Amino acid sequence: MKKIGWLLASLLILISLAACGGESDEASGSDVIELTVWNDWTEDRPENTVYKDMIKKFNEENEGIEVKIESIPHDQYETKLRTQAAGQQLPDMFRVWPGTRIAPLVEGNALLSLNEIVDEWEGVIPEGILKDYAIDGEHYAIPANISETSLIFYHKDALAEAGFDSFPATYEELKSLIEKLKEKNVTPIALGNKAIWPLQSVYISTIADRYTGSDFLEKALNGEASFTDERFVKALSVIEELSKMDAFNGNMNTIDEAQSRSEFVSGNTAMHFAGSWAIGPILDSVEDPDAIGVAPFPSFEGGDGDPAKIAGVAGGGIALNSDLSGEKKEAAFKFLKFFYSDEMFQKLVKANIIVPADVEMDDSIPQVFQEANSFAQGGLAPVYDATLTPELTDIINNGLQSITLGEKTPEELAKEMEKETE
Repeated sequence: MKKIGWLLASLLILISLAACGGESDEASGSDVIELTVWNDWTEDRPENTVYKDMIKKFNEENEGIEVKIESIPHDQYETKLRTQAAGQQLPDMFRVWPGTRIAPLVEGNALLSLNEIVDEWEGVIPEGILKDYAIDGEHYAIPANISETSLIFYHKDALAEAGFDSFPATYEELKSLIEKLKEKNVTPIALGNKAIWPLQSVYISTIADRYTGSDFLEKALNGEASFTDERFVKALSVIEELSKMDAFNGNMNTIDEAQSRSEFVSGNTAMHFAGSWAIGPILDSVEDPDAIGVAPFPSFEGGDGDPAKIAGVAGGGIALNSDLSGEKKEAAFKFLKFFYSDEMFQKLVKANIIVPADVEMDDSIPQVFQEANSFAQGGLAPVYDATLTPELTDIINNGLQSITLGEKTPEELAKEMEKETE
């Protein structure tokens, strides 16, 4: 009987230990912090692959945290984001965009401030770029990439034959180059304005900033400044002057941006003004990438803007749900520090994606890309169609085309924009 009692006691102890072990396993499982991130990475694009690979690596290196990806097609994404925000049903993390696209989420108290950790990127990402995601002094996301809209691509040999060893630093020098090219029967600039946005987004966004400074646009929209300001009219007059100089191809208003890029690649023009979206297609299409140069817009005499800036917008960033707290909040902060790291920026660079960080690049990265990426370090000027109302965007797009056709003056367009603002 004593043996039976001892066996029963031993059995009870084993059962108890097993139960404790089960509870321990269950507790261990519950210790894993899960974070869901919404995004629009449904397309098979290099940058999307980079983002997903970084999340996979984070999960592998952080056993106590699991980031789950939920991808939604881009055309549906922002609608779902706004709808879920209104119902306070947002996930832990979600992809957002700066400016007017993030403002409603901030106003609705849906986002968590990142001010606690924003110093992580000090000296890595310029404050002029970080501020695209800042509202009233609070940072809400970190940009992964940048879209520059005002780059000047040029054939080095065409400029050399015209007597220029480097790209003109001033507008007066640019006009001199245009005249020299015309003397040699070379079309100076390939322009495809059929869709009517290039003259605004690519040209005026930077030209106007050179004249007015970066605070002008916001002031003009809220009534503190006027679109009839002499400096803004001078910026519009540059388009009129270039048109009258025959700087562009004659069919500029009947071909699109891609067609004009093909004209440049084939050597039919000396220059092509476009954004960072053109880097990959140009490098993929030319026989010798080193024969292509890239430059920012030149400076304009009498302008109040910073000539180091280039028009552009910060790309998408991951924001955090304002409800996050405690361990979940700390886990999300840890993820953002890992995600927006030098490793990811390096991977994006290798995919020909302009990044906000000043990263080291080896010789495998084309010189054109390296130079274009460095331009962003001077700060970003506002892109007009990313800042103006849809109505004003239509007015300036159509107005600039009318200026090239001699159907409207810069002064008339400025007055039309101011009237719409009022």
